[in-house]
Amino acid sequence: MTTINQSEPGSSAKPADSEIWDLPVRLVHWMLVLCLVTLFVSVNNGWMRLHFYAGYALSALLVFRLLWALVGTTYARFSGFDLSLKRVLPTLGRLLSGRHQSSAGHNAAGSWMVVMLLLVLGAQVLSGLVYTDDVFWYGPWFFSAPEWAQDLAARLHPRLPALILALVGTHIVAVVYHRFRLKEPLIGAMVHGRKPIADADRSAISRVWLTLSVLITVVRGAWLLSFPI
Repeated sequence: MTTINQSEPGSSAKPADSEIWDLPVRLVHWMLVLCLVTLFVSVNNGWMRLHFYAGYALSALLVFRLLWALVGTTYARFSGFDLSLKRVLPTLGRLLSGRHQSSAGHNAAGSWMVVMLLLVLGAQVLSGLVYTDDVFWYGPWFFSAPEWAQDLAARLHPRLPALILALVGTHIVAVVYHRFRLKEPLIGAMVHGRKPIADADRSAISRVWLTLSVLITVVRGAWLLSFPI
């Protein structure tokens, strides 16, 4: 993984920017943010029809992000993540002390944050499909789901939002820390896709895989919309 030492003394030359985050990753990232905000606002205001639609959109976006993690560009793929558990604590230690190396993609801590967010959001979406408030609203799979799945959804769906907020809050704190303590503009990188790292070897977007991923995502969304609310 391409890295550059951010704290090397006497190093004043700014490295050339490299393209890291492709457009699909950036679009999905910000659409996920929009979906999460919509989901929390809608459920807290009783706007359940909007809540359902935002959940369907979140489900479709997660499908795309998982597909893109397999067939996308270098740093979008799971193979581009640093998923070594042995490196998580040392990475956090270097970050907190300011002695870190800026990674082209996600470092070990960031990689596991992404994985945890995808897993928890996936669990929330799946539980929502078979969840009911026992009064007015029923998930589209509620009546066809086995009783154990209904019971599991009843336990998970109301409780997972607290974990989602904790993960998202940790993510935001980390981004702010990177910006002001480590001088890494991670928000900007997720807007324009570039990071100040020289010669990062990101692969090109495959139009075939992108088209197939978008098509599967659209089919997933349309299928969910076919269920009555």
